[in-house]
Amino acid sequence: MQATISAPVTPLEAFSGRVEPTRVPLYYQFGLGFVALAMVLLPVIYFALIVAVGWVVWWHLQNDIAIFDHVRGRATLLALVAYIAPAVAGGIFILFLIKPLFSRSQKRPPVFKLKKEDEPLLFEFVGRICQLVGAPRPREIRLDTQVNASAGFRRGWLSFFGSDLVLVIGLPLAAGMTMRQLGGVLAHEFGHFAQGAGMRLSYIIRSVNAWFARVVYERDHWDEKLEAWSQSEEWWVKLIFMLAKGGVWVGRKVLWCLMHVGHAISCFMSRQMEFDADSYEAKLAGSEEFARTAERLRLLSVGHAMAMNDAYQTYQSKELPDDLATLVVWREKNLPDKTREEIQKEAATAKTGWSDTHPADPDRVKAALAWRAPGVFQHDAPATELFSNFSATSQEVTRHYFEHILEVPAGKVQFRSATRIVEDRQSADASDKNLELFYGKNFHLLRIRAIEPGNHGAWSQAVAEMEPLAATYGHQLGQLNRHQETLHKQVVGGDLIAAGFSLGTPGDFALLASTKSGAEHCIKSTQREMQQLATVMSTYEDGAARRLAAALDWWRSHHEDETSRGRLDRLLAAQRALVAGVPEMMQASRASRSLQMIFDNSANHHDGYQLEREARAVAQRIEVAANHCVAALGEAAHPYLGGHPPIAQALHLPDQKDNEWAKAFQLANVCTEALIPLLVRVMGDLCGLALEAEQEMRADTSRFTPPAAPAMEPVIEASAPVAA
Repeated sequence: MQATISAPVTPLEAFSGRVEPTRVPLYYQFGLGFVALAMVLLPVIYFALIVAVGWVVWWHLQNDIAIFDHVRGRATLLALVAYIAPAVAGGIFILFLIKPLFSRSQKRPPVFKLKKEDEPLLFEFVGRICQLVGAPRPREIRLDTQVNASAGFRRGWLSFFGSDLVLVIGLPLAAGMTMRQLGGVLAHEFGHFAQGAGMRLSYIIRSVNAWFARVVYERDHWDEKLEAWSQSEEWWVKLIFMLAKGGVWVGRKVLWCLMHVGHAISCFMSRQMEFDADSYEAKLAGSEEFARTAERLRLLSVGHAMAMNDAYQTYQSKELPDDLATLVVWREKNLPDKTREEIQKEAATAKTGWSDTHPADPDRVKAALAWRAPGVFQHDAPATELFSNFSATSQEVTRHYFEHILEVPAGKVQFRSATRIVEDRQSADASDKNLELFYGKNFHLLRIRAIEPGNHGAWSQAVAEMEPLAATYGHQLGQLNRHQETLHKQVVGGDLIAAGFSLGTPGDFALLASTKSGAEHCIKSTQREMQQLATVMSTYEDGAARRLAAALDWWRSHHEDETSRGRLDRLLAAQRALVAGVPEMMQASRASRSLQMIFDNSANHHDGYQLEREARAVAQRIEVAANHCVAALGEAAHPYLGGHPPIAQALHLPDQKDNEWAKAFQLANVCTEALIPLLVRVMGDLCGLALEAEQEMRADTSRFTPPAAPAMEPVIEASAPVAA
């Protein structure tokens, strides 16, 4: 009897059964209505505050004019100020409360929309899920680069009373999940819309919360003008605007309280809505699959953070990945086992807080497992198969994200293949391993010597000098790291003091007192200790530099092809140029921390001019240090980029049109995010070549006395263009 071979099940054929609507308790519906009513009352309180202040100002103008009946001469001026100041301050207070009502909302960036004719399978897949869940089909599907999916009203309040929905799918979900898992996530999102009244009430709640956040935190040029007016040299003008500034501060604090009240009121019902939506995910994909999907979301989120860090680093060298989803999935797949264990442990012990809008994962998984749902869709093919050409679509969405969402000028960067960037990251990881093989735990960025050739006979002696000092040097490095962190804190503390801040606890900045002279004394003391320590550490470092130089000389003498020698020459030239700029890199890094702290605490400062003056001085320090660093690069060629342009030309330096603060931060980023990683990569590759040479030296016992071999083999990677 001949066996019958069934055709593979397509995604649309894999749906079986039906999803029973989740019945919500009556108290839940009443609770949701109560929360929505309370949220609507909060703006009423806001408008009542405006009316109350207006009435007080009017009452003052009507009733306090009698103040002029009992004054003469110069006292008239004081009476006039006393009469006008509250009215002007109250008027400004009202203006600042109502201006968010009339200010234009920020222009939204364009979205990436899919056409149904381009992705018929995906649209039908989404339609089947909506049919099972009992939610309206979205009229539009959009894509982005986030590890998330969402469904909402397509045109905001204009779609509030209809079924005009939009679905947004984060492509990393499709790249890193099965169809079953992605289908469950979409079922969760549409589960919110299965309950029509709940969907609309929750929209009211979220809108009110977002509006209060805007009123409390939004700043514009009027805030800057109020700050400037409050610094007037005329005492009476300063008094008026200081009163207005104080009133605005008090008003925003009141609104801040209302905002948090609204958040607290809505949190419980928000969590219940998430449980409700989770039930639809469990019923569609299965309760067991719900737990696996939650795990995938956590891991992909970590991969996304790492991929964005990769993109940030490559941006400093004028390059960006052309496919973020691919990079996210690669990062997730290559997470170290220890990192995975830590993520899982943290998730397993997470607790739901009273102010959380979403339940903790353990609570959600427990609730989903209680449904014991087998799932009506169990197709485990990759979710990428829902797209006609996932790779091409992902590249389009990635470019759209960088150019339209992050507003990266297209002409200033090159999009490189994500596969190539993956190879670069792998090569960089191999470089890190070679550093550890050569130096053990004794590599430190501040203690690198420029490598000069011509030390052929010094190798055995250098190794002999290093080995007995290795353990002691490791302890000394620990001291150096502590001094370095202390110096960072002291410099930041000193800059805050110079900007006019009073440090309540100077010990937090490793200072003894909150005075400029005290900060300078502590900084000089730390620098002296670091210099004394550097003198003691130099013997080991001299040996390490001679060992590396001698091994590289040996490598050169045994590799005659010009390509290999050219690569070594570029690495050495880049190493010498970058080492020359390390002190300036660290200075720019410290100054950028100071500038960020000054900006973070600017709202608590009493003198805007002093604050701006010191901020400008710190920004100038960054610019001087970064410019010296870039100048030290000279014409040294980039050892990894195709064509090997000068390193300085490959850096993403700020434009002339950038303001001084953006310019300062970008220059600091060039040092910390481009040049420092590039130096570490170059040192790792040089160590890889040296380790390769030392292996050959040990085999050539007729010429060298072999020292103890390292415990691991060197990691030798083929040369590939890389963005530092």
